[in-house]
Amino acid sequence: MDASQRRPTAGVRYALERADEEEAGTTYRGFAHLPDADLPLEVRIEQASEGGAEGRANVTARLEGAPVGVDVAGLEKAGAALVKAALRAARDAGRAMPRRIVRWRGPT
Repeated sequence: MDASQRRPTAGVRYALERADEEEAGTTYRGFAHLPDADLPLEVRIEQASEGGAEGRANVTARLEGAPVGVDVAGLEKAGAALVKAALRAARDAGRAMPRRIVRWRGPT
């Protein structure tokens, strides 16, 4: 098992894979790996409505099963932000959306 498949000793490791693609949007599913727990995470990307700015997307994250004391809102916000950044980088480079996104974020 390489380091990308183990739980972090500090912070959180996000591991997401593109699961569903529809005309209305795309869903990434995976986990937010904490030192003591693996929490299921889903990030949904929906294209902006006709009135929105072109190329903009609404990105929302949903974390499930977090134990008491875990900053769910913070983990969801960071998960959505890292997917947005990965999508922006792919778009700017002229590439397709990434199939897999794995990032580590240190403790705050």
